[in-house]
Amino acid sequence: MAIILQGLPRQTRYSMRAVSAANTMSPAFGGADQRLGRKGSRFAIDVSIPALSAAGCGMGLIVDLLRGETETLVLAIPEHLPAVAYGAPVANGVSTGSVLAVKGLTPGAMIRKGKFLSIILSGQRFVYMVTAQVTVPIGGLANLPIWPMLRRPTADGAVIELAEPKIEGFIEPGQDWSINSPKAVGMSFALKERE
Repeated sequence: MAIILQGLPRQTRYSMRAVSAANTMSPAFGGADQRLGRKGSRFAIDVSIPALSAAGCGMGLIVDLLRGETETLVLAIPEHLPAVAYGAPVANGVSTGSVLAVKGLTPGAMIRKGKFLSIILSGQRFVYMVTAQVTVPIGGLANLPIWPMLRRPTADGAVIELAEPKIEGFIEPGQDWSINSPKAVGMSFALKERE
């Protein structure tokens, strides 16, 4: 069971990054390189939190992060796009590749290029980014171009988190926390999708 991380302070700094599974093939005797897109690219997020009260949420968060080395953690992805009523999006049948078929969307809703979304498959979240703007037609069905390519085929009715996407994964080794005073701690960590 994944650990849902608590809300973090507004002063927290986030940095999303892509973890690429692409491969470059270079010819042995000269010529152009070939870039091969492969299944398995994913996201990671680096988080830097200002000093928190050690007696309040600071030490509890440290414990969750320590558990995150062997248990998955779930963190909301901060976005700066305007809030949109997306409806209740779910997977429309089985999708593979770089296009996600979605149903249950609000007709007329605009899904912007660069919008994050997460899909829940077999209890695990997978993060994707929309690569072209889509306006939902009447009927609430849309095909969303995404990056990276789907790591697992979707299942009909799988929940898609558009309004509040979340990243799920393990804490990368090396997180640290500082003791700024006997009563406050600051911390930083990196969370990478496990698959």
